[in-house]
Amino acid sequence: MSIKPLEKKANLPILFVLGLTVLPSSLSAMEYTAGFFIPVSVNYDSNIQMADSNEESVVFYNVIPRVTFVGSDGVNTINFNGSVLLQRSSDEDISEDRKDPNLGLSWVRGFERGEFSLSTNYSKTSTRVSEQRVTGLVFSDGSAISRSYNADLSYLISEKLTMSTGLGYQETVFSGAGLDDFNSKNFNVRLNYLYSEKLTPFVQFTLSRFENETNTLSNEIVSELDNNGTSVSRNILVGFDYKASPQLDYSVAVGMNRVSSAGNGWVGNANINYVIDERSTFAGSISRNVTPSGLGGFLEVDNLSVNYQYDINQKNHLGADANWSITRDVNDSSFKRLNGFYGYDLSDDWGVRTYVQYRTLQAVGVDANAYLIGVSLSYNHPQLF
Repeated sequence: MSIKPLEKKANLPILFVLGLTVLPSSLSAMEYTAGFFIPVSVNYDSNIQMADSNEESVVFYNVIPRVTFVGSDGVNTINFNGSVLLQRSSDEDISEDRKDPNLGLSWVRGFERGEFSLSTNYSKTSTRVSEQRVTGLVFSDGSAISRSYNADLSYLISEKLTMSTGLGYQETVFSGAGLDDFNSKNFNVRLNYLYSEKLTPFVQFTLSRFENETNTLSNEIVSELDNNGTSVSRNILVGFDYKASPQLDYSVAVGMNRVSSAGNGWVGNANINYVIDERSTFAGSISRNVTPSGLGGFLEVDNLSVNYQYDINQKNHLGADANWSITRDVNDSSFKRLNGFYGYDLSDDWGVRTYVQYRTLQAVGVDANAYLIGVSLSYNHPQLF
C-alpha cells in the first residue's frame, strides 16, 4: 500500500485557517505575554564569497528587531514571532543591502491524551546563507523565500505508548542565484514506547515528495528526476532516547532511506546533552540525512556539531561551537565552521557580545577559508506586559 503526501499546496493553509476557527470566540479569556528584542551589530568578513583567490572583504551593519507574542487560556496557545534583518553593506558590489523578514505563527490545542498543533512560517534569506546551511556551497548574493505549513498531532495511546504524526508543505523560491524553485510535501509518524523512566525506544517513518518547479539547472541530480521533475524519499529510523541522569541524556537512531531518483542508503543520528555543572553545558550531535535543495533534488548530507557554554559568573559568559557538514552529491563539499564568543550583561535588559568565526570550504576546484569578527549590543525585554 502506498501513502501519498498532500497533492495540493492549498490543503494545509486551508487547514490552518479552519483550525483557528475553533479558538474561543472571545480572545479576552486568554492571558497574554509579549517580548521585544533588538540586537545591533557590526561584522567584518574577510572572504564573504569563500573564494580561493581574489578574496574580497566586507563590513556589515545589522539591526534585527524582533517581537514575540503568546496568548493562552490553558487549552489553546497562540504563538507569534516576527523579526526583520536590516543589513547595510560597506560594498554593495560584493554584498547587497538586505531587508529580510522572518514570521512565524502557531496554534496548539491540548486535550486529555495529547495535543494538536498548526504552524506556518515565512522567511527571506540570502542564498549565501540558506544554501551554505544546506549544501556547504556558496552562491551569488540572491534571495531564498521560503513558506511552510505544518499540522501535527500527538496522542497517548496507552500509559506507555505514544504516537505522533504530522503533515508538512514547504515552498522555496529563489532569485538572483540560478537555483531551481521547488516544493516538498512530507508525512511522518513516530511511535514511542516508555520502557522505563530512563529508556524510551521509538520507530519513525517519513515520506517526502520533492517537486522541481523551474528546471533551470542541469546536473546529475536533476537528470535522475521523473519526467515531471519529482522525486520521492522514504525514510525509516529505529532508535531510543535515554536519560542517564538529571544532567545527562542522549539519543541514537539508525535506519534506511530510499530516494526514487538515487537508490538506497543509510541514515541516522545521535545527540547528547550534558549539564557539566551549574555553570557549564555541553551538547553534540552527528547525523546523516537527505534534504531537499535548490540544486534540483534531495541531497545526502553528513553533519557533526558540538557546543560548549560556560558562565564565568552571573554577568560574564563564554561559549564555543563547531560544525562540519559534508555534502556527497553533485559537487562533493566539506564545510567547517568554528565560532567563539564572550558576552557581558550590562543590566537585566542590556548586553554586549564579541565573537569570532573561522570557516573553510573544500569542494571541486575550491579550497577556501575566511574569518569573521564582530561585536553586538542588544536590548532584551521578554515581558512587555
